[in-house]
Amino acid sequence: MGKLTKLVGVAGAVAGVTYLSKSEKVKGQFDKAIEKFNSSYMKNLGKPSNIDDAKMVDEGAMTSVQYYNEQQEKSQGES
Repeated sequence: MGKLTKLVGVAGAVAGVTYLSKSEKVKGQFDKAIEKFNSSYMKNLGKPSNIDDAKMVDEGAMTSVQYYNEQQEKSQGES
């Protein structure tokens, strides 16, 4: 009896998910939620609003890369 109950429960869950996935209302709500998330969060991710700030970050990144390259060259020259 336990296996039959589990089988009926799983079949019901699959039928419910299938029904909801075909429902246009549910799809519309899901699409709205994804669009809202993308428009409010993803657009501003990692983009400084001030151009000067963006330049400063870019220059800072290059400084660390240049330092690393110099250290690598020094260590190869000593070998």
